[in-house]
Amino acid sequence: MKTVVVIPTYNEAENIGNLIEVLAAERSFISGGDTAVLVVDGNSPDGTADVVSRKREKYDWVHLLVEEKKAGLGAAYIAGFRKAISDFNADVIVEMDADFQHDPKDVKRLVAELAHGADYVIGSRLVSGGSIPAEWGLYRKALSFGGNIFAKLVLGIPRVNDFTSGFKVSRVRGFVDKLDLDSIMTKGFAYKIDLLFKMSRLKANIREVPIKFGLRDRGDSKMEKNNLVDSLRVVLTLRYNENKKFCKFCVVGFIGLFVDTTGFNILRILLNDSALGAWISGFTAMLVTFSLNNYWSFKENKIRGTEKKVISFVVYILSSLIPILVRGKLVYLATSSFGDSFFVSNIAFLIGIVLGLIWNYTVYSKIIWRKL
Repeated sequence: MKTVVVIPTYNEAENIGNLIEVLAAERSFISGGDTAVLVVDGNSPDGTADVVSRKREKYDWVHLLVEEKKAGLGAAYIAGFRKAISDFNADVIVEMDADFQHDPKDVKRLVAELAHGADYVIGSRLVSGGSIPAEWGLYRKALSFGGNIFAKLVLGIPRVNDFTSGFKVSRVRGFVDKLDLDSIMTKGFAYKIDLLFKMSRLKANIREVPIKFGLRDRGDSKMEKNNLVDSLRVVLTLRYNENKKFCKFCVVGFIGLFVDTTGFNILRILLNDSALGAWISGFTAMLVTFSLNNYWSFKENKIRGTEKKVISFVVYILSSLIPILVRGKLVYLATSSFGDSFFVSNIAFLIGIVLGLIWNYTVYSKIIWRKL
């Protein structure tokens, strides 16, 4: 099993030589010794590439790829992935830093998980047995824990705890070789989140192995200043792209809700009848949302032709009537039992809205604007 350890560097002359020596001592324990190291250097001015070149003279399994200029952590890894697959026919790719925050002696533990059925192994700081440096400040700790919880909830991958670990092992066949590396949406730190999400969508068996994340051995941190903003952008964009149609449907729903709620509260005063006001405002909002859904939310499956539009609109009306009638009944029951106050009527009204949202999206996407 050919394993390639990809190590991005920028001004790591003080660390990279020592790291290669440790990996040399560990190499026989990793994939039966068939392991190469590929250093992707961002044209470091401190002579990092020269150190690697000298190690290449000593070890024929050490390789160097020098970028024209530093393009970001994600860009370096993607370049390394491409070379590992095309030039070395890699079966396994390891991602790790050059600064000894990732213990090179842990590489064999992570790679060994592939033999037990894993496809994507994360060196995790956030599972039992893993840790982050005690020297980290409260802000950085809170940012790390909070950011990972946010990613877990938004991306819907509950089995993963450490989304931003940079110490990972990937199976190439059936996984990395199926990735569209050009679609990785960032060249920076947040590539980790994007790659993990894509591996999850390929049904990779993801496993976390506890690691103790250390302090830098020497040198300065290379963390980009916009990591937080970039990570937030990537997480939200991934979620939006995964559910673009539903997000558009929700926007249309909010427009309909505005029309519906405004009309309801005007009519309940003018007509002095909340239940009747709920039914009339619902019909009005229904007309607005049908048009917006057809020409925006579900435009890929837009209804064409007069006959189809008429039939679909009838189905739309009939299906939309159900939550409207249910909502009207809820409002009637609530106001009859607890009085026709603003609070009571609007609480019942909003409960009906939530039930209607679930019902409508299911019917619209599965029946009216279904893929043909």
